[in-house]
Amino acid sequence: MNKRIISSFQKMIDVNSPIIYINDYDFVRIDELIANVIGSKNVIEWNPATGSTNFINKTSLAEISLVDFLQSKYTQEIPKSAPNPEDSFIVLKEIQDYIDDPKVKTLLALMSQRKLYDRKYERTIIIVSSVIKVPHEIEKYVSFLEIDLPDQAEIDNLIDQHIAINKYDKTKFTEEDREKLMPSLKGMSAFEIDRMLDMAMSSNGSLSADDREMILVQKKQMVKKSGVLELIDTPENIDSIGGVEILKQYLKKKSGVYAKLPEAIKFGVAIPKGVFLVGMPGCGKSLCAKATAAQFNNVPLLKMDMGSMMGKYVGESEGNLRKALRIAEAAAPCVLWIDEIEKAFSGVGGNNDIMTRMFGYFLSWMQEKKSAVYVFATANNADKLPPELKRKGRFDEIFCVNLPNAKEREEIFKVHIGKKGRSAIRIDYKKLADATEGFNGADIESVINEAMESCFLDETELSTDSILRVARDTKSISKSCKNQIEDMEVLFDENDFTNASQNPYWVLSKEERNKRKKARQQKV
Repeated sequence: MNKRIISSFQKMIDVNSPIIYINDYDFVRIDELIANVIGSKNVIEWNPATGSTNFINKTSLAEISLVDFLQSKYTQEIPKSAPNPEDSFIVLKEIQDYIDDPKVKTLLALMSQRKLYDRKYERTIIIVSSVIKVPHEIEKYVSFLEIDLPDQAEIDNLIDQHIAINKYDKTKFTEEDREKLMPSLKGMSAFEIDRMLDMAMSSNGSLSADDREMILVQKKQMVKKSGVLELIDTPENIDSIGGVEILKQYLKKKSGVYAKLPEAIKFGVAIPKGVFLVGMPGCGKSLCAKATAAQFNNVPLLKMDMGSMMGKYVGESEGNLRKALRIAEAAAPCVLWIDEIEKAFSGVGGNNDIMTRMFGYFLSWMQEKKSAVYVFATANNADKLPPELKRKGRFDEIFCVNLPNAKEREEIFKVHIGKKGRSAIRIDYKKLADATEGFNGADIESVINEAMESCFLDETELSTDSILRVARDTKSISKSCKNQIEDMEVLFDENDFTNASQNPYWVLSKEERNKRKKARQQKV
């Protein structure tokens, strides 16, 4: 356990916190933390399995309900025979299924008040739970202790302990092996790292860089089970994206900084914060996020689902966001992909206090973060973005993605036809581009897929004509979402976003965009 956690825990005790909440499932390490800080002071535990329990040897002292246990501790004076009569600590484990009981909530509140106002009553409650669940009635008395994920030095220590305990041949586990395994082990708890190292040993009887793939497969499951992040595969590369040349050049430049980050920081270069991509649906924003992780030396790509952050209980939503950002920071260097961010923060500034607090925390984190977490945020609707999110300093740059121009449509056709193994066949790409004005990347992909299906059923080979037949029957996004696209183009101009393409395709003329901008401003 690192020094910051120990210091924070000690400070919470010193300032007379009535209830300290520790959200963790590694009870052995939390017990070590409590014993390390509290020492020989009077500690007693309650858990659903053994009731009132000896904290040291874990033997059951009495099969007693939580209500009766708390009732006795609320009224009972601290015995003079206690090793340290000034303090007494009650450790409550896994009480999330009991904490909604009105009697439990009331007793916790009464004990907290007595702790604050009765100098003779020195009982501190420590709740240790694998989930965050704090009813409104006691939220004011609760202090949360953040358990940081292991940093590189701690992971190194865990590896060394594992090698020593299992009596590996140290000469077979080289520094190169350690260096290659390190990124795979970042972003996991000490408990999870121990399990990963055990699995590596059981699979081949040793520990080496060859275990990286197995660890990544297991890590993907663990990250997914966190409920707040998902580890995404990144088979794409930056050159498999058609168009958006300015964006691709920008990302290649940033990847050069990431490739030599320690040297760049020493030189005085600021750690890149991230990029914000606003644009039409189906124009490759998600593909760009995946390709960015690959471009940045195949760093992990973590996808944050903002909808899964929202919880039922006080502090749960904010806790989920803190947990997600903590995992991302521990996994750094990595790319944190926040898809459709406007859906998460559209309620900011209204009556949604929880969302406003979460938005404030996210902005502060973006502004102050020092870790190598590159945030890749995407949005389909620029009109719903809070102005604070668009301010310089949050992201390094905000790009807008228009519909692809003729040259970009040619490139997109080449990419998708190449993916079908048909790069060698003769195709008139200019003719295809001219016939698909107003199509986005998803429209073009759909055209190729349908053309391939038709050719398979007709037992013919893919050709320019077979693709054109499908394209003529396809309703592009510029027709199906005409009004939304026109509105978005006006917003791009209004916000002065940087174009991701060198010569962007506009549905509206410059004069028409200016006319609509003036009309919008008059309405405001």
